[in-house]
Amino acid sequence: MVDIKKKNLTAISITKVIHGFGIAMFNVIYQPFILDITKSLFFTGIIVSIGSIMQFLPMPLVGRLSDKLGHKNTLILSIPVWILGLLSLVFVNSNVLYLLVFGIAMYFLGITLNNINAQFLVSLNSGNSKGLMYGLVFTSYFIGSIAGNSFVIVGTGLDTQFYFILFIIMLAIEGIIIFFFISNDTPQIKAISQEKIEMKNEEGKMWLKFVKNRRMRAILIFFTLDIFIYGISLSIYNGGLNDYYHLTTDQISSIVIWMNITNMIFQIPAGRITDKLGKMKSLILSEFFGFGFFAFNIAAAILWENLITEPLIPLLIFGHILFALSIVLFIPSEQIILTDLGKNKKAESYGVVAFVRGIGFIPTGIIGGILIENVSYIAPFILTSIGIIIEIWFLLKFFKHE
Repeated sequence: MVDIKKKNLTAISITKVIHGFGIAMFNVIYQPFILDITKSLFFTGIIVSIGSIMQFLPMPLVGRLSDKLGHKNTLILSIPVWILGLLSLVFVNSNVLYLLVFGIAMYFLGITLNNINAQFLVSLNSGNSKGLMYGLVFTSYFIGSIAGNSFVIVGTGLDTQFYFILFIIMLAIEGIIIFFFISNDTPQIKAISQEKIEMKNEEGKMWLKFVKNRRMRAILIFFTLDIFIYGISLSIYNGGLNDYYHLTTDQISSIVIWMNITNMIFQIPAGRITDKLGKMKSLILSEFFGFGFFAFNIAAAILWENLITEPLIPLLIFGHILFALSIVLFIPSEQIILTDLGKNKKAESYGVVAFVRGIGFIPTGIIGGILIENVSYIAPFILTSIGIIIEIWFLLKFFKHE
């Protein structure tokens, strides 16, 4: 049985390399791609928010589907949905904007179907070292991200649709890996699939649990607050780099690659730190590094506004390194907490949190676009920095049990 766990984790790690490569390419090019079609950061923010709606709001249904069909089957289902989104984007132009909206929506729905089940499979196959195992798996993801960013840099001048087609081919390979090399035969997964859950009693109580249970309520509020606060700045971040600094996609990749290198190097140590320090302290450290990322972005923008342009790239790189440290500390704590909500129907509980987080994320792209276009480029960063201070206070007050 131990060999099955190792086989599952190895297969998941390989799929994470594929994700890292494809998503890194996509994240760099898709906001400038949308901006080039819409000619507006405001409308770009709206479309980004639509994608995020599909990434988060279906989560309770996705969680319920996962509990019923199994994590492997739902993983397989994610692949055609994901491919459909990318295929739609291949045929997008200014005359068929509905395909742009549909493609972005399906792309993020595919991510949703995939990610929740991958996280649970890691949890179920990890034993007592969940922080370390999440670190190992996400290290694979960041290795792929480095390769994806490097490919964008090397492929300067390639048509955007080429990247979409390449990602489609890679996702097809991933589907084959999931089908043949991931097993549902570990003891933990068997126990869950055979467990007699009182569905009628539990069905109406899922949302009530988050209202009545102090721990679950605090978790729901924090992760929703977190995605809202960060989303105000990050929802259209790459579009802003392109619009405000006139950075090209290969220049953005050359900055982001430093973040992914840092992610790769420190993800495993961060998993160990989470196992040793505990989830609350790791989250607080994560918030401090996140604050540093926005501080560097504010400094870069102020200098740029005063025609001091030389430090721009170094400041953005240092900021992304700090952001990477924030990410690697956040991921293990987040996933350990969210994959262990309650005794039964854990995937659906995870989905409920993601659903509410999605509601929190919906307006962020619109808010960010309005602030940039009507106040200043740094306004979202200032607002997010203030919000991070509130998050740290919330963790200290309500997360002592973690």
